[in-house]
Amino acid sequence: MARPRWLMRFDHESPAQRVCFGTGQAADLVKREVDLLGERVLLIASEAETAIAEPLASALPVVAVFRDVAMHVPLRAAERAREAAEHHAADVILSVGGGSTTGTAKAVALTSGAPIVCVPTTYAGSEATNVWGITDAAKKQTGTDPRVLPRSIIYDAELSRMLPIDFSVASGFNALAHCVDSIWAPRANQINRAFALEGIRALRRGLHQIKADPRSLDGREQMLLAAYLSATAFSSAGSGLHHKLCHVLGGNCDLPHAETHAVVLPYVLAFNGAAGGQAMSGLAAAFGADTADAGLRQLRADMEAPTRLADYGLRVDQVAAVAREVMAALPAGNPRPVSVCDIEAIIDAARVGADPCTAATRADLVNDPATHQATAPIIPNRQIAREEELVERVLASFSGARDPRLKHLLEASVRHLHALLREVRITEQEWSRAIDFLTAVGHASDARRQEFVLLSDVLGLSMQMISINNEAYANATEATVLGPFFLEDSPEIPLGADIAFDAVGEPCWVEGRVSDTTGKPVAGALLEVWEADEDGYYDVQYPDARMAGRGRLRAASDGAFSFWALTPTPYPIPNDGPVGRLLEASGRSPMRASHLHFRVTAPDLRTLVTHIFVAGDELLATDTVFGVKPSLIKDFARQSKGTATPDGRDLEGRSWSRVRFDIVLAPAVSAGSKWRN
Repeated sequence: MARPRWLMRFDHESPAQRVCFGTGQAADLVKREVDLLGERVLLIASEAETAIAEPLASALPVVAVFRDVAMHVPLRAAERAREAAEHHAADVILSVGGGSTTGTAKAVALTSGAPIVCVPTTYAGSEATNVWGITDAAKKQTGTDPRVLPRSIIYDAELSRMLPIDFSVASGFNALAHCVDSIWAPRANQINRAFALEGIRALRRGLHQIKADPRSLDGREQMLLAAYLSATAFSSAGSGLHHKLCHVLGGNCDLPHAETHAVVLPYVLAFNGAAGGQAMSGLAAAFGADTADAGLRQLRADMEAPTRLADYGLRVDQVAAVAREVMAALPAGNPRPVSVCDIEAIIDAARVGADPCTAATRADLVNDPATHQATAPIIPNRQIAREEELVERVLASFSGARDPRLKHLLEASVRHLHALLREVRITEQEWSRAIDFLTAVGHASDARRQEFVLLSDVLGLSMQMISINNEAYANATEATVLGPFFLEDSPEIPLGADIAFDAVGEPCWVEGRVSDTTGKPVAGALLEVWEADEDGYYDVQYPDARMAGRGRLRAASDGAFSFWALTPTPYPIPNDGPVGRLLEASGRSPMRASHLHFRVTAPDLRTLVTHIFVAGDELLATDTVFGVKPSLIKDFARQSKGTATPDGRDLEGRSWSRVRFDIVLAPAVSAGSKWRN
């Protein structure tokens, strides 16, 4: 009798190990677990992990310490660790550190049988698997053995709290790769899939928390939980295509383990996704997105995860050999047939950071148009090598540059511009049109109109530059774009005066206070203010040369300032030139949300360029230069006709508005920024 197709049939093995979670309790938990397992401890911890490991081992009977930990567990390092264990008759191994440290402990356990107590400080997940790996002569050999499964795991979020955010992200994506690979691995079943999907959810929570606050204990605990769930799923389901790719890349090309997983994962997901069936729906739900590809893409963007294997040293001439070795040991059960050409395409796309969905397609494969973009042909390795060789020749031409910063800028520009042309496979006609466009931008620029600044604004480049150069600092006011209409020589006015001059619009009283991040008033701070009139024109757009709608004033001794301006109104950026034609061609509006410009300077404090925006403006979400930030949206309170003004000014029966904008300036140098890792 045939079995109904909806009945489950699978075998599942659960790891025989104790898992101990206890933030701030690692030392006590380690002692408890070691006391149960042995009396002569071999401590394995790298030099970098010594400061964490020594306090944990201070109350233990440590007979030897092994610190020669290396990535991918070289055979020589494994043999030296084994010799240390044998020479000192160690009967229990304490591993404190990341995946390489755990891997070294496993190499010892594989031959000695000594139990491992593992204290992970990263999110590699090796502690929850019976998988071992040793590299010899640029070849990584892997296997499974129950002896290498750690007997006890101690998870303490305090120990990973100082892990740099960039490495935390890469390590988290390593765990994410365990989850995704488990969905299609040879022994995948409903139990390990449930672990994998919950691991993805925990990773999403944890990654966002530690990105916002790298010292968040809750975020670090979520990451450790996810590491365990993901590794348990992987250990049960087995190694799939993704892990085989990464192990060969790491062992043969000496690429960093976590970063390699982070880069390669979206390419394997996109490749297998077309044949992934219902599993893709589960992944999409775990990522909190419409599709798994979109969810992973968004998470990578949010976390600023690594995107190119070339950044870690992978060369084009290494691709073919890696693909052949992966093909020779391809795991069973991949949801889609795999060829050497497919593997080459995946690796090379990951090498240069090409779009994963496009790279996953093949010319002879019919894809579901609802889930995949239009395909591009696979580029032969010979052609790729020609293109790479040109890039290298251009880069070499800058070797004589005397200014190191200029050399760096030129090299980076060449790499990225060449990568753009190669990714989109630009045609000669398109290139000619691009040159014509930039020429037109130059012709549209003059002393009173900067079309290149406008182009930078609408492409978001100006805001990106502002973000890079104005890092968040305490409670300092956020910066935004300068725009193309700032002038250095605006007229100086006293406090309480009117910057409008003869510009037309509803009067607006603006007041506030300038202080530093400690709350100290910044006396004499220079405020330069400018805006468009009610018709959307700046004075530089007037047919004559008069100045209006701008001025400069200085804060009082208590940091206070006040002046009259115009109530801001929406307006289009200049769209009668090439930038306007670009917006029209791309279906974008030229409109800017209502705003008032400020530039504030003071000695020893960071210059602030910013706007304030009008609360309730319908254009806040679609500002064409991406300048709106929630903290800069202010209430411009409307005042009816006849309402008394703060300074007694007679507005002759006109309505007016008022707004308060308190400005906080950051120090001129933000030393030791936590984001620069």
